[in-house]
Amino acid sequence: MEAAVGSTVRVELSSTGGEEPVRIEGVVYTVDPVTSTLVLFSESVGRRADARDVRLVPAHAVADIRTVLDAPADAAHALVAPLPAVDLRACAKREVEAYEAMEQAMAQLNPTASPAGQAMFDALSKTMDCAWVDNSISVLDQVRVDEPYGADDCVSLDGNKNSLERIRKIVLGSSKKIAATAPLSENPNVKEEK
Repeated sequence: MEAAVGSTVRVELSSTGGEEPVRIEGVVYTVDPVTSTLVLFSESVGRRADARDVRLVPAHAVADIRTVLDAPADAAHALVAPLPAVDLRACAKREVEAYEAMEQAMAQLNPTASPAGQAMFDALSKTMDCAWVDNSISVLDQVRVDEPYGADDCVSLDGNKNSLERIRKIVLGSSKKIAATAPLSENPNVKEEK
């Protein structure tokens, strides 16, 4: 794959089975010999004036490549234009948010719970605040759902019968959904036919 850095090229991509070939155009940023990849810059539509789209085109996908415009004398400088300033506070904030989201996701996993228990936790936590307490699920700090995570395994923590009955109904409905989607080997309520 030959293409001069800084030149504008039109690339026709290999089509698969009678489809109309796709054509793309852009300025050659580099040709990576290790991965056999052509890197093209093109103007970004609908974004800032200095924004660019970057396309990575593997060599095996190129059916044809033609130079539309030779590289200008200052092409190397134009392709290495200064990048905008990086807001370190915004980066730090994004890092903290990502870390907190990861911690929250990890707190919802219980490696010692059964697959049915984890499925019940996932179902309940979609609509209510839940937490693992050993292998029991604490729902809204009002009801505990013990193994094997059925409606009869719900225990009120604060004596509120309304919340207990409401969560029992949700557990019963979730149990039915989980049973319907679980493979036969993981579903104790369904007997495998032989």
